Amino acid sequence: MADNGNAKPGGGGSGAYTINLDNFSKRLKVFYDHWKEHNSDLWGSSNAIAIATPPPSEDLRYLKSSALDVWLLGYEFPETIIVFMHKQIHFLCSQKKANLIGTLKKASNDAVGADIVLHVKAKNDSGVGLMEDIVRAVCAQSKSDDPIVGHIAKEAPEGKLLEAWADKLIPQRSHVKKASYLTSSVMKNFVVPKLEKVIDEERKVTHSSLMDETEKAILDPLKVKVKLKAENVDICYPPVFQSGGKFDLKPGASSNDDYLYYDSASVIICAIGARYGNYCSNMARTFLIDATPAQSKAYETLMKAHEAALEALKPGNRMSASAGTGIGLEFRESGLNLNPKNDRIIKAGMVFNVSLGLLNLQAETKSEKTKQYSLLLADTCLVPLENLTASCSKLLKDVAYSFNDEDEVLPVKKVEVNAKGGMATNKGHT
Repeated sequence: MADNGNAKPGGGGSGAYTINLDNFSKRLKVFYDHWKEHNSDLWGSSNAIAIATPPPSEDLRYLKSSALDVWLLGYEFPETIIVFMHKQIHFLCSQKKANLIGTLKKASNDAVGADIVLHVKAKNDSGVGLMEDIVRAVCAQSKSDDPIVGHIAKEAPEGKLLEAWADKLIPQRSHVKKASYLTSSVMKNFVVPKLEKVIDEERKVTHSSLMDETEKAILDPLKVKVKLKAENVDICYPPVFQSGGKFDLKPGASSNDDYLYYDSASVIICAIGARYGNYCSNMARTFLIDATPAQSKAYETLMKAHEAALEALKPGNRMSASAGTGIGLEFRESGLNLNPKNDRIIKAGMVFNVSLGLLNLQAETKSEKTKQYSLLLADTCLVPLENLTASCSKLLKDVAYSFNDEDEVLPVKKVEVNAKGGMATNKGHT
């Protein structure tokens, strides 16, 4: 426990420390009032708020968890987990800290009607059993087996206690899984059939209109046969559709007002991301229209590289490949970039947006809209390897769409969507 000069030392069972009860009561009420008033717009509709402060460090750092400790309690409480619920506040900490926090029970109840519950961790105890008690309490009070627990997204867990706590937040992973399932379902059950219909009927449709229609599909899960409540879902970003030689593979890309271009040797890129309970997912697929042999080869090369990046996401490996970022409450999790400068270790339970692309490749075609093309693949993956958006296939045979009648031997038949969610045709694939 670090003394930050915000409380006067005193006697008692907790040693030389005391907490200013008046400051604690006032600030706790401010915290709870703000949480209740802005729960849906600023606090992610959370059922509980978990603040986990890491062990002390000699490095100079500014942590929001430590700042909250000092603001509320007057001291920094290293290796302490605080879970705020509407009727209870749970503290997981050492006996010495528990002695001090125990003096706040009456003040907490008087200020916000929340009882303080202490979970004292013995010196050599992992604290896992105590964490399970806290998780059960959160589920019971929220009346849900899948509650939303808010936490400080930009602070990665440090030390054995906080790493074990991060592993206990299993409901958060289920949110990412649900978001990913919605994303892949929209791609497979809405985007692919929509593109197929537009191409088959030779309709003129803008990228921006496809964006709007796809966004509506995400916000209404039943449209794609996904049984999730609409009030729990949102978009991570406006869906992105690109074609006609103009491509931007950066995360901030947008859909322009140009018409979807699908003549021979054209490429269509679609990227979409859904949220569930404020947790993000992402995927991108590239569709090839009457692809040239060089385009098909480039795509297969990209797909193999993407698969290699996925296979590298194993516990114990370092985040060394330039292949995406961590994903969760934030679309791009701070500190979890997959690049050579990041030497952090990959751990089970981490979630990544694995994204690889090839920008501005050259094709030997006459059209200005197909001379330059790009390719992009992205999936949301849970460690150890579980591709959460794999239900929409990225195999070449499932994304290559052939409808050019020149030199065709087989009779023309209606284009169909195969079971894997890719666009296929009985006329043959490129």
